[in-house]
Amino acid sequence: MKNIIDLHIHTNYSDGNLSPKQVIDKALKNGITLISITDHDTIDAYNDELYNYAKSKNITIINGIEISTYVDKIGFHILGYGFDINNKELKEKLIEIRNYRYAYLEDVSCKLNELGYFVNTGKLSKNKIVTKSHIAIDIINNIKNEALLLKHFNHIPNIGEFIEGMLNEECPAFVKKKTITPGEAVELIKRAGGIAILAHP
Repeated sequence: MKNIIDLHIHTNYSDGNLSPKQVIDKALKNGITLISITDHDTIDAYNDELYNYAKSKNITIINGIEISTYVDKIGFHILGYGFDINNKELKEKLIEIRNYRYAYLEDVSCKLNELGYFVNTGKLSKNKIVTKSHIAIDIINNIKNEALLLKHFNHIPNIGEFIEGMLNEECPAFVKKKTITPGEAVELIKRAGGIAILAHP
């Protein structure tokens, strides 16, 4: 019998739709026996309750994370696996990186407001973590932005189109987000006892 694995899963602790327990249930339903939750810049999904729940469903979990990094005008997502989730240095650095995201939200909201877009910054700031996807969804789903979206894109864009056309490098609402370099992320993961790989070639 085949063992099916999925080592790149996001939960609602970052930009996924399912809770960690719902991810376990989904894995069980799909015949997946080994998973890794790799939320963006957070390991808050991991706790004893999740491990015990996964064990009760015969699902094996490998600790994981996806760290957003930036160097030479290029973003790199670094995946980390098998690290100690109680590593003090890792936990402190992740808090710092998440705070960079909230600062980015404020800066990019100002830029989008200047372009005429309505952004629910207050609501977004209450998220456990803020990603470009969250911002894009907020913009796209707000009826107040419909006319401007049609003007800029000639249609209502999907999440990826909005990010690629509005938020990324050399786009109208681009704001450089403070973060760490790929090398720093790799060393951080290794010092926590894990291994690091590139998420997206």
